[in-house]
Amino acid sequence: MTDFITYREVREITIRLPRDDYEAEHSYGEDIVKATVVSREEIGRRHEVDYALGTDLEAELYYLLADGERIFESRSHDAVVEHCASLGDDVSRIFRFGDLDEPDKSWKIMADSRAAAAKAGTE
Repeated sequence: MTDFITYREVREITIRLPRDDYEAEHSYGEDIVKATVVSREEIGRRHEVDYALGTDLEAELYYLLADGERIFESRSHDAVVEHCASLGDDVSRIFRFGDLDEPDKSWKIMADSRAAAAKAGTE
């Protein structure tokens, strides 16, 4: 769970000024000697939901978690990705299997991959 709090602060800062023109030209900013918070006020608070995609290999299901709670599941990987997108999350970098119309497609691809890997391991 990601929470954001916005504060408005008033600070009192003491800085060391350059001693001469040469130091002023070659300094990389002000040297803060002392910084004190005079006042601090909370002006906003919001919660941003953390989404995560998961896979239940035994049940052959993809699922979507929101703050650690399972909120959606489907045999179709792309259906879970689309549901996540509908909630406002950025899914532009998530691979799509193209299995909306054929939910077993991704599971067949994985089964074929496992079979090929097992066959390659025995040869």
